[in-house]
Amino acid sequence: MGARGEVKSAEALGRMLQQGRFVSGLSQRELAERLDADQKYIWALESGKKQIVLERIFEIMRETGIRMYLEVDEPQAGSAENTGDASNG
Repeated sequence: MGARGEVKSAEALGRMLQQGRFVSGLSQRELAERLDADQKYIWALESGKKQIVLERIFEIMRETGIRMYLEVDEPQAGSAENTGDASNG
């Protein structure tokens, strides 16, 4: 089952990113490898760690009345495995 919600903070964004990763069946390490990033970076995003860029974006959104909604799609059969196979071939 997917998830949907309004994102008002870095913490809320992190929760949605985490839900997307869960639905995709990926660990933080697997996602980091696919993105050529560190697992610690994925953890920091998902936990809503303060990052100046994200804080400024959400400040701008609050000041200008912008709302962000994110939706995590339900997984498609074998989507995580298929993406992995394509990148290895």
